Amino acid sequence: MKNRFGWLAGLAALFSASIVLAQTGPDDLFEVTMSIEMEGMKMPGMTQTVCNKKGAREEDKVPMDKNCKVLESKKSGSKHTFKFQCTEGKDTYTGTGEMESLSKDAWRSRMTASGTREGEKFAMTTDMSGKRVGGCTWEDPAKKVKEMQAQSDAMIAKACDDQIAALEPAAFIDVEGMPAEAQFCKSRKADFCAQTGKVLAGMRDPKGYADANNKYRSWRLAAKGCGTDPASISGPVCKAAIDKKDTQFVSNNCPAEAAEYRKQHCAGRDYTTVDTAHREMCSALGGLSYTSSTPAKAKSPVDSATDKIKEGTDKLKKFLKW
Repeated sequence: MKNRFGWLAGLAALFSASIVLAQTGPDDLFEVTMSIEMEGMKMPGMTQTVCNKKGAREEDKVPMDKNCKVLESKKSGSKHTFKFQCTEGKDTYTGTGEMESLSKDAWRSRMTASGTREGEKFAMTTDMSGKRVGGCTWEDPAKKVKEMQAQSDAMIAKACDDQIAALEPAAFIDVEGMPAEAQFCKSRKADFCAQTGKVLAGMRDPKGYADANNKYRSWRLAAKGCGTDPASISGPVCKAAIDKKDTQFVSNNCPAEAAEYRKQHCAGRDYTTVDTAHREMCSALGGLSYTSSTPAKAKSPVDSATDKIKEGTDKLKKFLKW
């Protein structure tokens, strides 16, 4: 679920879009307080100054999400009531509203809404009240919302650029263990894969491979997500290093190849039983067993003396040709 309070966020954005600092101008500056209750939780009231265009209708003072439309609207005396419906993708919710003018400089409103949001049912109540506190110069809230959206888009674009430069795949492709919401740059997967291709192209020689392997910790996930088998990149370079017995390169840059080498040539062997062609590499990769075998029983002085006499007798027999 992306945002359980998505509708609330939309109201808050519209609410804050009309915030002004100056208290002079031909239009009406209101101090507006909004509180929201949802699923038994009540948010503390938010108070802001909001600029309303001079002569604005009471109903225009209530923020409404762009995906909503008014179905019914009635006015009786100082009260205005209405019904609305909001549709966003597969989500639909409906609501009612009541706004009352308390005086020429004060008003209150209540809105309720219920339905589904991002596939889950919800019910929410919004209370607002406003009082005039001075003058202001009104600006179209839609324009400010667009400006805020542009700023948000620019921030996301910058974040995506940084993820591309770092070759971090989670923002672009499905990575095991990461939620789908992490893919906030999914629309730029082509840019990410283009950069991945450039990096992989420079990893065909040992130096380029070592530099990229040290710089891009997730290059294997990036390669796989963009349709390239990481082994097709690491395999040739690491094989060449193994053939040259470049133990440091293999240890630092070839974990998969090192593991396979240990399994084939080192496992279950010690320094004396391993093939001499693999002894150096197995020693460096830590694949040999160093468990001591049972030491031979030390000979007693008598046994040693007997062996020396036997050795001397054998030599004498050969000399005298017995």
